[in-house]
Amino acid sequence: MSPPGGPKDITPPELIETFPKDGTVNYKGSLIELQFSEYIDESSIDRAIHILPTLKTKPELIYKDKKILIGLPDSLEKDQTYIVVINRNLSDENKVKLAQGIQVAFSTGDQIDEGSISGKTYHSKPSTVHLWKIQDEFDSLEFFNRIPDYAIDASDDGNYEFKFLSPGEYRIAAVDQVLSGSAIIPERMTYGLSWISVFDLKKQQKMNNINIRIPTHMGAIQMTNAEFVKGSWGRVTFSQEINEFSNKLLLSVINEDSSISKITVFNDPLDAMKLNFILGENSSDYVSVMTPGLVDHEKALIDSGIIRIKMDTTQDTSNITLLQPNSKYVLNIQDDDIIPLKVVFSSLVESSSNSFDLLDDTTLISFKTELESPLAINIYPDQNWKPRTEYVLKLDRKSLVPMYGKSMKDSLTSIKFKTSDYQGFGSLKINSIGERSDDFIAKLTKFEKEQTVFRTLVNSKGAFNMERLPEGDYSLMFFQDIDKNGKYTPGNISPYRPSEWFYNYPDTVKIRANWELELDTIIMDNTF
Repeated sequence: MSPPGGPKDITPPELIETFPKDGTVNYKGSLIELQFSEYIDESSIDRAIHILPTLKTKPELIYKDKKILIGLPDSLEKDQTYIVVINRNLSDENKVKLAQGIQVAFSTGDQIDEGSISGKTYHSKPSTVHLWKIQDEFDSLEFFNRIPDYAIDASDDGNYEFKFLSPGEYRIAAVDQVLSGSAIIPERMTYGLSWISVFDLKKQQKMNNINIRIPTHMGAIQMTNAEFVKGSWGRVTFSQEINEFSNKLLLSVINEDSSISKITVFNDPLDAMKLNFILGENSSDYVSVMTPGLVDHEKALIDSGIIRIKMDTTQDTSNITLLQPNSKYVLNIQDDDIIPLKVVFSSLVESSSNSFDLLDDTTLISFKTELESPLAINIYPDQNWKPRTEYVLKLDRKSLVPMYGKSMKDSLTSIKFKTSDYQGFGSLKINSIGERSDDFIAKLTKFEKEQTVFRTLVNSKGAFNMERLPEGDYSLMFFQDIDKNGKYTPGNISPYRPSEWFYNYPDTVKIRANWELELDTIIMDNTF
């Protein structure tokens, strides 16, 4: 324990000496000593120090003064390079973490292996990269069912490097850091794979730019919940956004006597992970909501599923409310296109334009309405919206008829909302990224909470244009669309299928209004 008092400690701990020393060969001992510059937080040690390749018996870790002692088992392999990995979970007693990860190598043979595999992971959270040295043909297929031989945390910006690797065949995967060091359970875990199936690492070979993307979701979309909201109005929730598939997805409501009820299905105006339905006739007390799923070219996009739910028989006495717009709502508008104001209610409505008045200051605005669904009505002014202007939307309770419950609480509801500046548009032109096959796609993603994505095919000369891009900052990614689905495919670990090749352009692409951004030849630092 260090003495109290003095200025706050912000200096990270440092490794000042090791025994055996880094690079020791023909090591026959059973104890490793790590000497640090200051006292260590003992609770951080177990998560921070590991021996790679992973030992069958977990080594004993003992903390003494400023030293950490690692007791090794008697079963170290001959002619094997081992690595003591100290990751950034290690902190001093003031919770100041190690500045960067450390690797110390020693060998039970007469040389230190110098092979390496390095690259970058792309994930919204901290990630860990797993590496397995393949033992035989069976292990090549089932490797993920055992704990990895090597596991290292990627840095804050996603970089990783496995050093001191012996020759052999390897497979690699990246996972969320909370799953570090564990076997992979494909149906329960999200993981990323490389576009290279097996790494045949030669003696002292260094493989660079082995980049991995960890997707937000794995596998097909699943139906996760179903419920009746009010009366015959029900809602189904899915594990991912469903809107792009809703017109193709078959949804059925089955009664207890196996008869099928007629239903009307429509998208949720505020949540892309939900579908709404209305029963067209009376049903039994319990019904089952069922979908056979959706398959495209033998690939499951949506899993089949069935959920049994109870009909809502309670009488609704609540007042309908307006969910959108509200006083903080800003309608994003365009100069050359009238963008509708989407009015969203808390419950199903039967309505017409007689329910609304639209004002600019005190001037009444003429408009047309479009019933998008029983939950949403779109309002189109006859003349385009003015930029950066405050409007007032008024709703008359008498003209608004809900299907369930009561109308608006107040006889007249007034909501103020604002419009944005007119959306500016620019374009992107890339002259060449080298000659490419006809399945090469450029993907531009806007940096915002609700990401806007643009995709285009790259021609055989490696050039492309993207027109009418909303101004803003974007990331640019290229990938080889092997399965021809127009999207990056992260691969599958069982049965094993590598990811599609990809490349992330390192700079932010800044699109400005009324301007063509032209990028000359892009040289990619990784290959197919």
